[in-house]
Order: sequence, then C-alpha cells, then structure tokens
Amino acid sequence: MRQIVSGAGRALRRVAAAAVTGLALSGLAAAGAQAAPDRRVALVIGNGAYENVGALDNPLIDSKAIAASLKRIGFDVVEGYDLKLDAMRAKVGEYAAKLDGAKVAFVYYAGHGVAVAGENYLLPTDAVLKNEADLDFKTMNINLVMRQMQREDRVNVVVLDACRDNPFAKELARSLKTRSASVSSGLSEIAVNSAAGTMIAFATDPGKTALDGSSGHNSPFTAALLKHMETPGVSISTVMDRVREDVWRSTGEKQRPWVNTSIIGEFYLNPAAPAVQVASADAGAALPSANPQAQSPQALEMRLWESAEKSGSPEDYKAYLDAHPNGYFAQIARNRIARAAAPATRSAPSEAELKGETGSAAGEDALKLTPKERIETQQRLRALGFDPGGASGKFGPGTRRALTNWQKTRQIPESGFLTAAQKAALWAQSETDYQKLVAAKPPAERTVRAAVPRPPRPQPGAAQAAHAPPPQAQPQPQRGGASLGEVGNFLGGVGNLVGGIGSLRR
Repeated sequence: MRQIVSGAGRALRRVAAAAVTGLALSGLAAAGAQAAPDRRVALVIGNGAYENVGALDNPLIDSKAIAASLKRIGFDVVEGYDLKLDAMRAKVGEYAAKLDGAKVAFVYYAGHGVAVAGENYLLPTDAVLKNEADLDFKTMNINLVMRQMQREDRVNVVVLDACRDNPFAKELARSLKTRSASVSSGLSEIAVNSAAGTMIAFATDPGKTALDGSSGHNSPFTAALLKHMETPGVSISTVMDRVREDVWRSTGEKQRPWVNTSIIGEFYLNPAAPAVQVASADAGAALPSANPQAQSPQALEMRLWESAEKSGSPEDYKAYLDAHPNGYFAQIARNRIARAAAPATRSAPSEAELKGETGSAAGEDALKLTPKERIETQQRLRALGFDPGGASGKFGPGTRRALTNWQKTRQIPESGFLTAAQKAALWAQSETDYQKLVAAKPPAERTVRAAVPRPPRPQPGAAQAAHAPPPQAQPQPQRGGASLGEVGNFLGGVGNLVGGIGSLRR
C-alpha cells in the first residue's frame, strides 16, 4: 500500500508541476507578445571637486551609486562627474537629445546648489559667484533642465541631494540690488502644479541644509534612496515615504526629505513583478525564476496581494485571505471587504459645493475633528504628496501650507482650513494612496493613535523596536522545493486529491 501511495504522490507531483509550468510558460509567452517597455532616460551629475570653495566628499560616491542602480532597473543613463560649466551644459544637451520619445525622465544631482529669490541653481566645479549676474552665466538653473524634461507628456522625476550650505551666501547677499530678493540656506521649493506627471525630491526641507555623511560613505538621503529605489513593484510614492522615514531616524530627527508631486496614479521606478517559483517534474527541483529575490513564500504572498490591489475586487481580497489568513496584509484585506459591503454614508461633494465654501478657523472647529481624524488628515495629505511636516495631530504651519497647496490643486478657495465638503473630498481623493501608505508601515504603526502635546521619549527597548524592520511572513519549512501540499493549495482542486491520498495512509 505504501508503494501505491508513494507512486500516486509522485504522479500527482508531476501533474501539478506540469500544470503550473504550463501556466508559467503561458504567462511568459503573453509577456513576450507585449510591446517593448517604454524607454526611460536618466541624467546623473555629481560635483564634488570644487576649485574655489571647499570640496565635497560624498557627491562622487553618491552619484556613481545612483547611476549604477538606475542602469540595473532599465534606465539609459547620461552621467557626468566633477563637471565645469561647459561640460555640465554639454551633458544636459546630451540628455535632452535622448529624451525624444522617452516615457520617463529622471534627474539626480549631488553637489553644491544655491537658492536666490526663489530660484535654484546647480553649481559647476569652476563656479565663482560674486554678484547676482553670475547666477545666469556661471551656474545651471534647475528650470533649464526641467524645461527639457517637460517638452513632452511623460513622467518626470527630479532628485536633488544639493541642500548644503551656500558657499557664496555672503558675497551674493551683499550684491543683491532688490530688497525682495533673498539668499536661502538650502534650496527653494519647486512647484509642480503646472507640470502634470512631475515629482521633485529634496534631501531635506526647503530652506534647510542636509547632512553630507561621513567621508567615504553615502549621504543619509542617498543611502536611503539606494536602499529602496530598486524594490520591485513598489510605487515611487511609497519609496519616498520609506526614504523620508529612514533619513529622519538615521539623522536623529535632524533631516527630513521633502517631496512635491503631481504624478497621477502609480509610477514604479522598478516595475518588475515578482516571478513565481514552481516545482519541476524532478522531486525537489525548481524552475528558474526571473527574479532570484522573489523565490520565497513572501514573494508569492506579495504577488497575490498586488493582484487584489490591481483589481480592487472584494472577491480577490477574499482569495488573498483564504491563502493567507494571517498574512501581512490580512487586516487591510478585511477592511477593504467590509468597506465594499457597507452602504455609502455620504456622496462625494460636487465641485459647486467645494467652491462655494471657504474654510475658516471657526468652521474647522465646528467639525469637531477627533485627534484620530486630525492625524489621519495629515497622513492623507502626505499620501497625496502634500507634506504636512509630520502626523502629530497638531495643525501647525506645515499642515496649513499642505492644506492650502491641496486646495490650490482642486481650484477651491485657498484658506488652509477644512470645511465639511473639503474633508469628504480629501478623504475620497486620497483613499487609494492612503491605504497604500498604511500598508507600507509596520503593523504596530498602522493604528492611528490619539495625539498628545509631547509624547514621552521611548525607553531603550522601545526605541530599538521602533527602528526594527517590518515583520515578514514566516516561511513554511521546505524540503528541497515546493511541497505536495503547497502545490495542491496553489492549484486549488489538486489539494482535495492530496487529502484523498492522505486518507489511504490511515
């Protein structure tokens, strides 16, 4: 009898493997039938060997690492290092020529930058700035670069690790002719309202300076960017959220990256989806995976979750729960199913309703927002790319500025205060991005806590826990590849046959 059962088990493994292999090969055939991926072009410049001011140690290391990372995820990279003005302009011209027909344009710059009268300038290594006119003739205005990117309809991403001390601040301040002009410590905020599909990322908040990091190592901002930018199947909004959190913690809450975006929908720096590992006809062997990092139960769970996210169907969320009742996204899946089943409590406000109300302090007070709702408001603004400066529940200047910028994009009265209709509109607009922001956080941080004026400092043990990476789904013991039970579950009906064979053993 044991020989019969064993033989049946081997036969079943072959049937299951053949079926899964057929699915995998058909998926590869379908992928091959699709058009080639959209062309993506990047410009990377790192300037550190300055001739007339102190040299910078990190830009060369940072920019070369970013260029290598971009190449690994499919970008055609134009790169230049320690460039003088003529060479810097030539590189931008080379980049602009390659942008024709590209669907994604990316720029990374590390080095000195200055901000004067709200304009940002990147400094070549031979820069000498003695008066305001030198800004036009001896530097590179970031707007010149952005104009090349915005000539066609595409996704544009600009990343500037250039928020260092302005080495020419005193000379420029003395030479300014107008009282309205000013010299900033860091870079100035760049608006993206008129440039659909653009993201601007600074190493720190506008007007502040960023840390360079120790000699021979990446800056805190670039180190965090390198850590997350190649993660497959993660939107760039989530990538920048993770970068912001890493930099905030690694610098002892001294540096907070700033992001402004008008990208609609999701954009992936590394759109590669995890590949499924399947058993072959030989016991214990496995078909090669297109993505070696994805050969794990966690990757299989992630792929099932992403399928549910893409469709938004309650049935797909139920399928995820059936396969992973205690999975990493299990509670979110239950929330989505419950929300789909619940009747709508309020219809989305009309444009006339939104534009007919102007927010005020008194009107917002009348909403009687709970501490939980205040924190969630800040998180939803952040999810849409409007950085409130934290999610403490206190509506300070950062939150007011974020609300004003959001109101501006909706073309409703700009007050910095919420009305009932605007709250409903903000909730509706941010729902998808907000849920993804929540999903990207460790489980302990997903529950919104009531705000207090000043939270107590965590004890050493708690601090270590706060810095710990999010828990991963626990892999099941494997013996030389996918087990009979795992293959049966994956194929659905095959699992019932396995159960029948198990009964024969008894």
